Amino acid sequence: MEQKPHMNTNAFTPRPLTADNFTERWQPRPDASSKARGEQYYPTDELTWAGLLHGRILRSTYPHARILSINVEPARALPGVHDVVTAADIPGANTYGIVFRDQPVFCTDHVRYLGDALAAVAADTPEIAAHALSLIEVQYAELPVVADPTAALADGAPHLHPDGNLLDSSQLAHGDVDTAFNTCAFVVEGRYRTPRQMHVFMETEGGVVVPDREGGLTFRVGCQSSHRDREQLASILDLPLEKVRVMGLATGGGFGGKDELTMQPAAGLLALRTGRPVRIHFDRRESTIAGIKRHPVEFIARTGCDAEGNLLAHQIHAILDTGAYATLGPAVLTNLTDHAAAPLYRIPNIKVSGQLVYTNNSVAGAFRGFGGNQATFAVESQLDKLAAAAGLHPAELRRRNLRTPEDAGVEGQTQQQPCHPQLLLDAAQSSPLWQRAVHAADDRWLSGVGMALGAQGNGLGNGLPDAGGARLRLTAEGRIELAFGFIEYGQGVIAAVQSLACEYLGCAATDLDIRLGDSSGPDSGPTSASRSSVIAVEALRQLQPRWIDALRILAGSENLTPGPAGLYSVSGEPCISYPQLASAAAQLPTLEVQFNFPTGPDQVPRGRYLQLLIATVARVAVDRLTGRVRVEQLHHITAGGKVIHPPSYLGQIEGAAVMGMGMALLEDVPMQDGQFLLDNLDAYLIPTLADAPEQRVDVIEDILDDERYPVRGIGELGIEAVSPALTAAIENATGIRPDSLPVDPAALLAAMQEQSA
Repeated sequence: MEQKPHMNTNAFTPRPLTADNFTERWQPRPDASSKARGEQYYPTDELTWAGLLHGRILRSTYPHARILSINVEPARALPGVHDVVTAADIPGANTYGIVFRDQPVFCTDHVRYLGDALAAVAADTPEIAAHALSLIEVQYAELPVVADPTAALADGAPHLHPDGNLLDSSQLAHGDVDTAFNTCAFVVEGRYRTPRQMHVFMETEGGVVVPDREGGLTFRVGCQSSHRDREQLASILDLPLEKVRVMGLATGGGFGGKDELTMQPAAGLLALRTGRPVRIHFDRRESTIAGIKRHPVEFIARTGCDAEGNLLAHQIHAILDTGAYATLGPAVLTNLTDHAAAPLYRIPNIKVSGQLVYTNNSVAGAFRGFGGNQATFAVESQLDKLAAAAGLHPAELRRRNLRTPEDAGVEGQTQQQPCHPQLLLDAAQSSPLWQRAVHAADDRWLSGVGMALGAQGNGLGNGLPDAGGARLRLTAEGRIELAFGFIEYGQGVIAAVQSLACEYLGCAATDLDIRLGDSSGPDSGPTSASRSSVIAVEALRQLQPRWIDALRILAGSENLTPGPAGLYSVSGEPCISYPQLASAAAQLPTLEVQFNFPTGPDQVPRGRYLQLLIATVARVAVDRLTGRVRVEQLHHITAGGKVIHPPSYLGQIEGAAVMGMGMALLEDVPMQDGQFLLDNLDAYLIPTLADAPEQRVDVIEDILDDERYPVRGIGELGIEAVSPALTAAIENATGIRPDSLPVDPAALLAAMQEQSA
């Protein structure tokens, strides 16, 4: 184990994230004005290409069936149709997937869910393409539908894949759980459910593929990993890597839902065959049916402590419905297992297991929180139940069992905590939200306050390939060009990179050209797992001395220092501008760096090395007449390292919290026998501005002494503890603790009425 540095807890003081407290760093986002004016250019705005064709994809009619025949000739004969493609037209591999390539681009003999693709059309207009799809004749033989993950594991269940319906399983255990439970003074059991949730990005999946005269293709799309997409697309289209370029343009929301390929294979094949640009843009219904969802999870939990409230045993089993294909399901299961083992707390005896199950339901994969927030809901709910059983305040039970930064993780691994979790617990207990309003006996609304703790890590973890890289060069025009492979899809990474570059390179924002998301540039790994800020800092840290040396060599002086607009003397006088430096140079510097995301000193990386912490306090009001829950205030205390760009940090925490509110109170994609019971936003409700509560975000910026990674990504942190904080607040208001999400107002009202009776 690595020896952790000493921590001076007196220096770790939360402070509100406001413009008054962060005056020097509180700058507008570079893309804010264009987005506010509706001028931001997105992949689905690519409408002006000469000869542009419009593509559409034919999806399955049944959730589970054999394909007997596909006749595309009537569609081919329609005027305005330029091509119709099926699996027979794919020159390379007819499969894709991030972990396992088990999903067909076009199905050949078997469909496993309603989002399965069978054919695609390219036509002069979207309307002609849609009509052409209706002319394609497909004959099916229906098969039994596997809709319930537990039933999918039973003997005799139809196999959706050759190896059966169990895609993956996990187990994390230490100590002797059975013996420990026998010695517990208090034991609580619980069953928890979290919903299937949609990403509901403002811009649905789409983009355009442009062929060139040399047989290559450029994909201008909404995606989260241009390099990984390029590798898969080259394999599907049987093209050399250098013939495939993927440009991840500014994307109207991702949250994990664009981590997997979406429309790219179909559009790429059509563009390759027609020799013309092809645009495909999912409408909301197609996005609902074919898009990635959050894994719905069923938990069975048991937790026990001694008479003093010391946790002794904890056991959880989770069943995840991953739908028809793998995508990132196995990685989600791993992260969920880690969180289900209660990583914030010392528990000597643990047994956590999980099963990832194929069904004929919608495909589930990457989603903000990546399984961690589902598990945190179960764990924090268990601790509240146990505190009540032991006669302790929920905060006191947590205080007696918190891990310290010196403790190993749940798998015995080395981790870097930003501070002691107790600091967040103390701040949460001091929140002004606990000052409850007094209600009259006939008041319609019941008020309640609750809290929960959460932890989230950065990076892919568990030794998965996790590359980082960047390129820095001085252009002929005297611009400082900084390129990364990750993508801006609304999270504010451009603002963070700009601020970091000015800090490390000494330049001004006006000196910079930032290039992101191009597979022809450096591979920075996927835009996921809150990893981009860490990659940016490490790249700039390594590039900084080399960059200064390169500029001094160009200027012919070792005594100059880079600054805004150019190089400066020791006395601070401007000496030469960057354009002047470039015009006088015989050869301009281009620096590149490649490295791996930090996984810690352990010989076998396990879990996520860089950790972040959050405490969320929630105040809710519950309607006595309807059971409806209104979130009035949220207070988040966060330890996510140094705040680079305060408005982006604030937006990430607040936005993630509202998304967590949706999971807790509103959002679910119900399915029955593989069919969607809703397929659009007319019935799928998400929180709007009218539902957004007043939020306060406090930050602990200080980090452990000698910490090499003072900056961490906070994209997933804000969602981590929202659900259990809200259900704790509901219990505080009503005496009823919901165990199933989203909270059903009718069920809550019935429970309240039963309790009153």
